[in-house]
Amino acid sequence: MTYRVSYRASCRASYLGVAVLTYLCAGAACGSSQSASDAATSGGSCSANVPPGQACNTLTNVGAAVTPTCVTDAIPTGTGGTIVDGTYTLTSQTYYGSTACPSAQVNATLEIAGGCVQEVSGSPILATTSTSYTVEGATVTRTVTCLDLRFDAGPLSLDTPTHTFTATATTYTIFIKNSGTTSQNPDRVETYQKH
Repeated sequence: MTYRVSYRASCRASYLGVAVLTYLCAGAACGSSQSASDAATSGGSCSANVPPGQACNTLTNVGAAVTPTCVTDAIPTGTGGTIVDGTYTLTSQTYYGSTACPSAQVNATLEIAGGCVQEVSGSPILATTSTSYTVEGATVTRTVTCLDLRFDAGPLSLDTPTHTFTATATTYTIFIKNSGTTSQNPDRVETYQKH
């Protein structure tokens, strides 16, 4: 599952893909925990032990650049399904109900396995994330265990942690509804294709 985070410079900046989408990290030390030998064999961790300032996983971003689209409609709701383990790449990103439409292309690759999502995004900003998740019906709740943006992002506006989703044997779509929550990020839908 993918998470998005926006960072703000002097005014509204671009949004980037960073693994499933709630960021609990508010300070400079955004590390999860994992030993170096564990990282080498698993490619990341949804538990803990990655030292602050290090990449959360070793995924290679194989996703093509995607240009976001924007519509004024209210965000739809996901219908659920079985989230199939595997490697996915972002194929579309649609913003809903927003007056400002981001134009920066984004790309991201996810690896989903056993309740853990590793993500790497390379555009517009290189980031890695590890996220654990739980599913109840058509709702997924994500907990970020590691977030590394490779730079000092300044104040972050994080997505709310609970969203609906739709999953098939080959796709995973997450419906990120931030409106009506404490997050200032816009509502959006992101679709990932399994490789």
